Amino acid sequence: MTGKQLAGRSALVAALCAGAFASSATPARADQPAFVSIGATYTLGDICYGQGDAGVSSPTGTPGAALFGISFVNYLPLGMPCTFTAFANWRNLDTGATGTVAVPVTDNGALNRLPKTVFANLPTGSGRVHVDVTTDYPHLSAPTAEIRIR
Repeated sequence: MTGKQLAGRSALVAALCAGAFASSATPARADQPAFVSIGATYTLGDICYGQGDAGVSSPTGTPGAALFGISFVNYLPLGMPCTFTAFANWRNLDTGATGTVAVPVTDNGALNRLPKTVFANLPTGSGRVHVDVTTDYPHLSAPTAEIRIR
């Protein structure tokens, strides 16, 4: 793993965890993580190819809502912005509710900069929720992740 990839993953995990834990009055229990990494989705963009690292958290204070985040590392830094749309597809295993939230992602094309994490709220409702990521370009997705939303 290159330093840029590691930095991208670290930035995503730090940002999602900070958001999840900043409003948390009590720590998450081991059987109910407050954050789950979805993993890497490799995707083409309009003029690029790269890796989107995604995760989902269950923030306290917002019952029944999940927070989705994705950051993108462009493997072809051409000095031009690269854009694509990530789709956070979710399914509540307890209620049967499903949905998809479109998340526009833009890499600014600058070299040696940490990727920005883009966030979106998922109206999943409380329960066990599966989340996966697809894009509007050809891609290889990470496996589906499961989190318990309070």
